[in-house]
Amino acid sequence: MRTIIISLILCLLFTIQIYSRSTIDGKWEGAIDIMGTELVIIVNFIYEDETLTATIDIPQQGASNLPLTNVSIENDSVYFELPAGPGLAVFDGKLEYDKITGKFTQAGITGTFYLNRTRVEDVEPVVEEPPPYREENVYIYNEQIKLGCTLTLPLVEGSYPAVVLITGSGAQDRDETIFGFKPFRILADHFTPHGIAVLRCDDRGIGESIGGLTAPTSKDLAVDVVAMVEFLMESGDIRNDQIGLCGHSEGSIIAAMIAAENEDIAFVISMAGSTVPGIDILKAQATLIFEIEGMSEEITRKQLKLFDLVYYAAKTGEGWDEIEAFVRELSLLSIEEMTGEQKNAIEDIDRFVEQQIISGMAGLKSKWYQFFIIHDPSQDWKKVTQPVLGLFGELDLQVPPEMNKNALREALEYAGNTDYTLKIIHQANHLFQKAKTGSPTEYAQLEKEFIDGFPDIILEWIKERVE
Repeated sequence: MRTIIISLILCLLFTIQIYSRSTIDGKWEGAIDIMGTELVIIVNFIYEDETLTATIDIPQQGASNLPLTNVSIENDSVYFELPAGPGLAVFDGKLEYDKITGKFTQAGITGTFYLNRTRVEDVEPVVEEPPPYREENVYIYNEQIKLGCTLTLPLVEGSYPAVVLITGSGAQDRDETIFGFKPFRILADHFTPHGIAVLRCDDRGIGESIGGLTAPTSKDLAVDVVAMVEFLMESGDIRNDQIGLCGHSEGSIIAAMIAAENEDIAFVISMAGSTVPGIDILKAQATLIFEIEGMSEEITRKQLKLFDLVYYAAKTGEGWDEIEAFVRELSLLSIEEMTGEQKNAIEDIDRFVEQQIISGMAGLKSKWYQFFIIHDPSQDWKKVTQPVLGLFGELDLQVPPEMNKNALREALEYAGNTDYTLKIIHQANHLFQKAKTGSPTEYAQLEKEFIDGFPDIILEWIKERVE
């Protein structure tokens, strides 16, 4: 709770006297300052047919084109709202020439925001060279689910090996955009010119993908990936005997599920994939992250106990009242440990705590969370006999490298797998960026690229196993 990242947005502008809706048309850049954390925002105002609309981008969270609601301007006052998970985000500001400044509130927390106009002459034109491969926008159907995907193919006509990229936890777009970093697009750009086709898709409910349950489990999402594999097998451009899976984080769990039951999968790549029971990975990452973020031993101890309570409830359906009381206690304790600046940002403590309980319990009771905390990925890896490349980040605090690398080795040896390669990448975090601490709070500040040489490690391993 030392850092609370909020999904919000910006404002709009109009100004005093001669300021009108048309004067704010265009792009504005700035930031939200909340509880000591600055969150970059970009607001685009569009004035068309005497109607003003606006969208917001939050690059650090990988969010773009989020619609703003109740956008209004009166004299020099600008107001707008952003419906968001933690609660309605409200921006109330003043426009003065080419700048908007004001107050931001969400879930009982207050902060400030500012926006500066970006003029056309200040923006360098972006000229993108055509990629050195073919790129197709395709749609894959799985019962009531429609998946929007990108298939990249080498320029020369032929029949090629292929890799299906599988995103990590949370609804992700096909590039797996995280704080502006697009790891799957980078991998596709790297693999395809070297003769390997790549298929990557928006998750359910994201981008061009529609349908499916809310908070689907890893098992639910595995059905979508099977549909992706079947799509490639029916394509005349792909070699049916050389289709592999590459999963990141939870995507690795999904890849293991599929490969364990499908001999048609040619190889499996696990990028920072957990290979121990969900409750164990949750406890390990909480311990590491809380320590590096300076959380107290008491909060860490209580958080670990909460995992045990949820694990029991997920298996038996009992104990949810106790869990809710425990979440309240943990929330109050977290507030006690906040800095003075953070406490001052909370207008209504009671409302803030209630919001934390509501959102916290919704997450803990979700179908996805209850599946994840019980599931043991090693049971699937024990059935995987295809070639496996397992990669882990030395500074990964979400999937600690040694415990998961060792568990994966034990599972593959149990399976009698004779072709596996396991590596820990020096200085890499969970996203395989070059990191300083490995903390998730650091992701947004790092370069939007892989650590040097990382894509080549995967590419060379694949090329040794396909034609």
